[in-house]
Amino acid sequence: MKRLLITCMAVFTAFVAFAQSEATINDLKQQKKVLELTAKLKQLQLNYEKEKASFESLAKEVAAANAAANIASTNFSTSDASGTVKDAKAMMKQLKETKKLNKKLAKSQKKLDCWQKKISKTQDKIDKIDKTVEIDDK
Repeated sequence: MKRLLITCMAVFTAFVAFAQSEATINDLKQQKKVLELTAKLKQLQLNYEKEKASFESLAKEVAAANAAANIASTNFSTSDASGTVKDAKAMMKQLKETKKLNKKLAKSQKKLDCWQKKISKTQDKIDKIDKTVEIDDK
């Protein structure tokens, strides 16, 4: 009878120890995942800041180009036909360049939005894992 009791106690002790180590392993895995996601989040934020700086410099350039295009489109005179044709061609070239810059600006804005969505999704994943860990600890 003593042997049976000792055997049952040994099995129970091994079972409890295994269950505790499994919980510890799961917690460590979740912490590893949080650390990986945090590193990814920091990289995304860095990329976002780089794109934001690029966007701001491009926005200044576009604002200057738009102002120049608005001024150039009003400076036509009908007294000199050949001069007006040259001015019109120069204005068309400037307007095409302005259009090109505006497209770059829109593309940069889309990239910023994309980075922001990725940052939000990664932050949500981190929050979800943190909540899971908190619930399991209680």
